[in-house]
Amino acid sequence: MINRLQWQGLLALLLALAACSSDYSYRSAVADRVDIHDVVECAFDEVDGGYEQYSCVPIFSNVDESAGDWERDGIGDFDILQRDVFGAPFYELFYSGSSGSSSDIGYALSMDGVSWRRHPYNPVLRRGRSSGAFDYDDVSVGCMAFDGSLGLYHLWYTGTNNSSRGTLFGHATSPDGVIWDKDLFNPIDPFEDGVSELSRVWGCDALYEDGGFHFWVGGVNWEGDGFVNPEEWLASAKYDIGYLYTEDGSDFTVQRELVLEHTGLEGSSFDAEGVHKPSVFTYTGEQDTPRYWMLYSGYNRVTASEDPFSQMIFIESEGKRLGMASSSSPSSGWTRLSQAPLPFDFSGAENAENPRAFFINGRLHVFFNDRFADEFGEPISGIGLGIAPFPSEEALQ
Repeated sequence: MINRLQWQGLLALLLALAACSSDYSYRSAVADRVDIHDVVECAFDEVDGGYEQYSCVPIFSNVDESAGDWERDGIGDFDILQRDVFGAPFYELFYSGSSGSSSDIGYALSMDGVSWRRHPYNPVLRRGRSSGAFDYDDVSVGCMAFDGSLGLYHLWYTGTNNSSRGTLFGHATSPDGVIWDKDLFNPIDPFEDGVSELSRVWGCDALYEDGGFHFWVGGVNWEGDGFVNPEEWLASAKYDIGYLYTEDGSDFTVQRELVLEHTGLEGSSFDAEGVHKPSVFTYTGEQDTPRYWMLYSGYNRVTASEDPFSQMIFIESEGKRLGMASSSSPSSGWTRLSQAPLPFDFSGAENAENPRAFFINGRLHVFFNDRFADEFGEPISGIGLGIAPFPSEEALQ
């Protein structure tokens, strides 16, 4: 097993090389890049429209030999940072692992997106120690970003205290992805002033550009007007995606208008009642090509209920599939590429969600949560990988 000093040396080398190659462009050297098909052990199975799914899944799970006891009950929400080293990508995974009813956050590193090394000191971000902490019972990954100018990792996460206010939103920073400082302003509520139609942050993605972070959030949106009783609110709650902006990670400028909403087309749309957990990447092609591209979780049905004892709200979603949208602006003009979902669904039971997308070697690499089974049919909690031939000429027209 890799020890702490070896890990720190490897990570320091990779970060230094990534900094040196920050201006690398796939468009000028794509022929020199290593293709994922040539560096992984298993084949990719073709699915609809030229999409491919990695056959040896999950690529990361709660039953891996290197998994710790703290994550043996399940792998939950995650985010991946991807950077280039001399034209080849390397990946940093921050993920939620659960044991019993609680979860913490771990860290792993990969050179190919398939074979992962967990950090020996996992979990790197733990629940709060004080019974009054907002994250006393649970912490789960929301999204990650890396500030290249300051060399600083940013982690936004949800924290739960079952005896207090339920699930809230937090922020932490780290110089190395291992030692984390939780924000003194935690918990953070970007929607406390009521500007947005959304409430509570339960899924997000952040993109660092020009000294600040574009921030896309999934939250609960109530469609009604005026005051209603709790039953009506719960019955009409849906997931939608909004846009925020921040320079320090905790002080947000909130845009009132939503950027992507559920279709409301019950029975005929995979995202009829919810769009959630966005993942945004950039692509610079011809002059009229949209710059920003979003993958998101689409839900056919969303239900909400309140626990009468704890007064916590539990939201359940059904028909989980992945969708895609694009825009020339991070804060407006988002349109769906198709009314149909992407053909990634390893389980075949519509459980794919939480996509994380990267444009590498002229293809879109998509990591996402799904349900899997071992050789005996027992359930496995983990992460799948697919490849899309995107952006395609048809999609860019």
